[in-house]
Amino acid sequence: MNISEDELEQRLRALFADERLDLPPPPDAGTVIVAGARRRRRRRHAVQAVVGVAAAVVAVAGGLTMIRLHAEDGTAVMSADGTGNSVSSPEDLTAGRPPEPSTPGPTSTQSIQVAAPPDSPTSNASRPPATQKPSTLPAVPSGPLLAADGFGKLKLGMSAAEVTAQAVALSDPQGGESCTVYKAQGSGLPATATIAISKAAGLVAVTPDVVAHTSEGIGAGATKDQVLAAYPAAKFDAGGVVAPASAAAEYHFKLGETGVVLTSLMSVNQDCAG
Repeated sequence: MNISEDELEQRLRALFADERLDLPPPPDAGTVIVAGARRRRRRRHAVQAVVGVAAAVVAVAGGLTMIRLHAEDGTAVMSADGTGNSVSSPEDLTAGRPPEPSTPGPTSTQSIQVAAPPDSPTSNASRPPATQKPSTLPAVPSGPLLAADGFGKLKLGMSAAEVTAQAVALSDPQGGESCTVYKAQGSGLPATATIAISKAAGLVAVTPDVVAHTSEGIGAGATKDQVLAAYPAAKFDAGGVVAPASAAAEYHFKLGETGVVLTSLMSVNQDCAG
């Protein structure tokens, strides 16, 4: 079927003129179009703001990295107002080589302080030297040793026969009901002494005629503070200080104007006068 061009044009005009093909716009078409345009405008502004913030962060990070690198190799020094001047390191100032021209460095509105590393000589030098207080006062070892269990070859608990068997001579006995006091001397003793022998407990007291020193370093002239420092459990007694020597004995220190003037060793359990 052949249709002429004029007839085809007439049919097309009639088809396009048909009201059934018209699509009337909805009543709120204008409002919807304006709202969509506003949404697109807000998205565009948000994208531009994010891009600007990211660019600023990258610029600041790059500037701080350059400052740190310059500070590490000694080629830049920050001034008080935040500007930087490039300074050649000492290695570049060699003979025949002029210093490189200074170039402006990165600027900043914040002051930068570089702390000295912990191991630097400056930080170590600023630390005051540690001082330690002595735990005890200096010892005063003078005279023969009066040990915690006896004097020379004499040991607490020995009978009179055992004492004389140690090359010790006993003289000038002064007897009592339960104890006898002797003057002891001989090669078994480092110095003469006055001793007390109990009939029940044996040798219970030794007092050297010279001021002896203890194993803790308390001797002639030791002060009260030195005695208390050496024997924290010591107690004051009439005219002196009593300090534990062992579980079975104790020291009796007689104090004078110059400090310790007499030291005795006595058994804790005894029936003789102190």
